[in-house]
Amino acid sequence: MTAEEMTSSYLQRLDQRLRAYETALNQTVADVEHDYHRGVLDVTEAQWQDIIVLLGAVTGADRQAIRETLESVYVDGAVSGSLHRLLRLAEHFATLDFSATPLIKQEEKA
Repeated sequence: MTAEEMTSSYLQRLDQRLRAYETALNQTVADVEHDYHRGVLDVTEAQWQDIIVLLGAVTGADRQAIRETLESVYVDGAVSGSLHRLLRLAEHFATLDFSATPLIKQEEKA
């Protein structure tokens, strides 16, 4: 496999992975909003502020801010349901590795 083919394969997999995260994030945010409007989401004012910061950190790919905000949301009150799913998804964003090294090594073995 050529370097160009390896790069193309890596970028395709990265694109698929990011699209899957985007879809999951959009659905989860919609679920949180829906739960809020139904009155089943019990969050504190501080948690709302943390959620806004968290979503900004996720969209900005600021891994450090994601980690810090996640901790803050948990400290500010109980977390369950769609909010819990949102936080778990944000944890995945905090651990995304955009390094090509692991995938390139996989391609070399193939």
